[in-house]
Amino acid sequence: MVKREAVLGWLASIQRLKVTPFVFILPFLFGILAKLKHSKLWFGDYQAMACAGLKAQAGQPIYALDLQCPGMHPSVYVYIPVVAKITAALEHILSEPGLFALYLVAFIAALVALVAAPLRLAPGSWRDKMPFMVFVSGSAVMWGNVAVILHGLVLGAALLMEVSPWLFIAAVACAAAVKPVFLTYLVLLLLADMPFWRRIGLCVVGAAAGLAPTVLFVLTDPAGSAQWAQLLSHFVYEVTPGSGFYGWLAMVGLRGDTVFAQIACLAYSLVLTGAAVAIAERLKLTAQERLWFGLSIAALLIPRIMSQDVFLVGPGLVMLARRAAEASNLRLMPRTKWIQTLLRYGPHILWGLCVVTLFVSMIQNGRYSTSVAFLGFSLYVIGLGAGLSGQAIGRAAGWLRDELAAPLGNSETQS
Repeated sequence: MVKREAVLGWLASIQRLKVTPFVFILPFLFGILAKLKHSKLWFGDYQAMACAGLKAQAGQPIYALDLQCPGMHPSVYVYIPVVAKITAALEHILSEPGLFALYLVAFIAALVALVAAPLRLAPGSWRDKMPFMVFVSGSAVMWGNVAVILHGLVLGAALLMEVSPWLFIAAVACAAAVKPVFLTYLVLLLLADMPFWRRIGLCVVGAAAGLAPTVLFVLTDPAGSAQWAQLLSHFVYEVTPGSGFYGWLAMVGLRGDTVFAQIACLAYSLVLTGAAVAIAERLKLTAQERLWFGLSIAALLIPRIMSQDVFLVGPGLVMLARRAAEASNLRLMPRTKWIQTLLRYGPHILWGLCVVTLFVSMIQNGRYSTSVAFLGFSLYVIGLGAGLSGQAIGRAAGWLRDELAAPLGNSETQS
C-alpha cells in the first residue's frame, strides 16, 4: 500500500514544476479560441442592455425572449427597468458606439483587476492561486457580462473597506441594483474585525439599499415585474442553474424554485456564513486575511455561480488552507482525526479539486466538474468551521454546566 507521505511528496514535486501553474489556464485559452468562431455573439449581455436602452427610449417592451435591435445580436435582457433607463440616458449622451467604447474600457479594466489583484495583493504565493484559473471559462469574456464590471467595482471598494466601509456598502448596493445576488458580498462586513452589532447594522443598511430599487419596481409595476420574474426564473432555474447551490440541485434532478430548495439554500447560506465567522475568530485572521476570505465566501454564497463569478473564489481559500495548516499543531487546536485532516491537508484538498476539474473539463461530458469542485470547497469550509467551533461550543457548554451545578452543590453543603 502506498504511504500517504509518498503520495504527498509526489504531488508536491509536481506542484513545484515551473510549468504547472500555467497548465490551469488552458481551458480558458481553448475556450477563447473556440468562441472566436462565433464572433457575432460576443458581448451579448452588453448588447442586451444597449438594445433595452433603445427600446426604453422608444417606449417599447424590454422583456422578451427574442429581443431584437438592428445591427445587434443581444442576449435576453434580465435586469430591472432602471438599468435600461440609465443605459438609454448614456446612449443619448454618448451614442451607442460611444457607450460601447466606454463599456469595453470598463470591462477590460475590471477583468485585469479581477485576475491581477488576487495574484499580487492577496496573501500567499501566486503559484498557489493560479490553479483556480481553471474555473474561468471563455464565456466569462465572450458574453461581456456586466457582472465582471460589478465584481471589479466591489473588489476595488473592498480593498478600501478599512478606510471607509460606507464606500464598500455603496458599491455593493449599486451592484445589487443590477444583480441582487451581489448582496452576498455583505458577508465581508460580518467577517470584519469590528463590534458585532456594528457588523449587523452595516449589513442591514447595505441589504436595504441594495434591494430598494428591485422592491420599488415590484411595488410600482406589478405587471412588468411579473414579466421580469418569469423571464429571470426561466434562465436561473431551467436553462443555466450555474455551478452553485442551484447547480448542485440540478445534478440530482431538482429545481431551485421549489419551497424546499429555497429553504435549503437559506440554510446552506447560514451554515456557510456561520462557519466562516467561526474560522475567522478561531484562527484570529488579520484584517487583510478576513477581506480575502470574505471575497471567497461571497462567491460561494451565490446560488447560481456563473463563469463571470469565479474570479475571487481562490485567494481566500488558499489563505485559509495555509493558516489552518500552520495552526494544526497548536495546543488549542482540536486533536480529532478528521479535523486534523482538514487542518493539515487543506492545500492538497484545494489543489486536488482544481486538478480534477482540469482533467474532467477536457472531457465532453464534464459539465458538472465546476459544480462538484465548488461543493467540495464549501464542504471544506463548513467542515473546518464546524470542527473549530465545536471545541469552543463544548467548552462553553461545560462552563455553563459547571455554573448551573455550582448553586446545587452549595445548597447540598449547607443542608
